[in-house]
Amino acid sequence: MTRALDAVDRAHARAATVLHNVRNDLLHRLADRIERAELRTNSAFERARNGVHKVDEVSADVVNRAQGVVGQAIEKARVIRSQRQHVVS
Repeated sequence: MTRALDAVDRAHARAATVLHNVRNDLLHRLADRIERAELRTNSAFERARNGVHKVDEVSADVVNRAQGVVGQAIEKARVIRSQRQHVVS
C-alpha cells in the first residue's frame, strides 16, 4: 500500500509539473503575442501621428502661401489705385 501511495504521489507531482510547464509556456506565448500586437499598434499610432503632423505642416504652408499671394494682390491693387492713371470709380 505504501508503494502504491508513493507511486500515486510521484505521478501526481509529475502531472502537476507538466501542467505548470504547459501553463507557463502558454502564458509566455500569449504575453509575447500581446507584446508584438502592442508594438504594432503603437507603431501604427506613431505613423498616424506623424502623418497628421506632416499634413498639418503642408496645410499650414499652403495657407501661408495663399495668404502671401492674396496679400500681394491687395498691395498691387492699392498701388494701382493710388496712381494717377487710375480711373475714379
